[in-house]
Amino acid sequence: MMIVNKTTADPRAGARQPRSEPGPEAAVDLCAAVERHLGVRPAAVRVFEDTSSFVGIDRGDALRLGGRTYLVTGTVREEGFGLDEQPKYWVKRAVDLASGADKIVKLVFLEQFELPFGGRRVRCFRSPAKEAHVLEVVRRHPQFMKGSSVRDGAGNLVRVLDFIAGPSLEGLWSSRPGGHEEYFHEELPRLLWRFLPCLEGLRFLHERGERHGDVRADHVIVERESGLLRWIDFDYDFECPGAPFALDVFGAGSVLASLVGRGVLDCHRIDRDPALAHVASRLGADDLSAIDGWRVVNLRACYPWVPVALNRVLMRFSAGSGRSHASVGELIEDIGDALSGLFSPRGLDVSSTDSPATGARHAWRAQHD
Repeated sequence: MMIVNKTTADPRAGARQPRSEPGPEAAVDLCAAVERHLGVRPAAVRVFEDTSSFVGIDRGDALRLGGRTYLVTGTVREEGFGLDEQPKYWVKRAVDLASGADKIVKLVFLEQFELPFGGRRVRCFRSPAKEAHVLEVVRRHPQFMKGSSVRDGAGNLVRVLDFIAGPSLEGLWSSRPGGHEEYFHEELPRLLWRFLPCLEGLRFLHERGERHGDVRADHVIVERESGLLRWIDFDYDFECPGAPFALDVFGAGSVLASLVGRGVLDCHRIDRDPALAHVASRLGADDLSAIDGWRVVNLRACYPWVPVALNRVLMRFSAGSGRSHASVGELIEDIGDALSGLFSPRGLDVSSTDSPATGARHAWRAQHD
């Protein structure tokens, strides 16, 4: 067996190849591994130690990182912003061939943009080094993804993450049948009580001077085995002098609005829903998000069964609010106050002493309180 390299006619050979190639025995083992995991035995397997040209790395290729070999099984696809199924070529699904564990391998992709916020422009950018650092900070915290970082042969800082089995928070509510009122009364109380420890995770991060950087509903995975809500994807960062955690706080507010609204409520959704036809003419600028001006946060105007106390929390993220939340801790307190008068966790199966999620949180608190 041979290892395909850049001198072959393989059309995917644009990505730079390893400086050294394994011998025939290793090549045979890799071909057998591909057959075992992907069901097809290839004539050869490409092995990458330099991941710089990540677009050329595809299913069936292998990555050699930090002395371990990972078989690429696919490319992760985007969920949020209406970009479902758009491939994220720098994020690969993989299997650690030594352990058999499923992994997510994030390769180096750098980008930046400016976001209007509070009358100024905030620079947002991807930082592999920041994500690698945050992974260490939250290494033992149950509400975050786990993983480590390693340099590839070209010095790129690659993050190798444990795969979390389960839907995103966004996928969870979109898959449930029934209308909004049924969802609000039957499903939302459980989700909101489970969301509070997730926000406590953000507070833990902020208290250590770190940011998540891209707080969104599709960046919360509902772990199937434990029921924990776990934050993923920390590679974005931002520069906002004087308000270093502001975008995280507003992101948390957007997740809350999505939970209560069962997704993003905007003009397109209102136009498509006959039950909301009467709402559009009554909405004004003060009913919309202070950052996402197309998004409705005054959900009580659309769904009258949303209680005043809970809607009041949402309205602090509106363009008409003169008193936004200064911290995630303040948001946690507001949500807790609103929930205590509306929904009781008693009987909701969200805090039983024998649940895996509660056990994981109690174990962490015992070590850190």
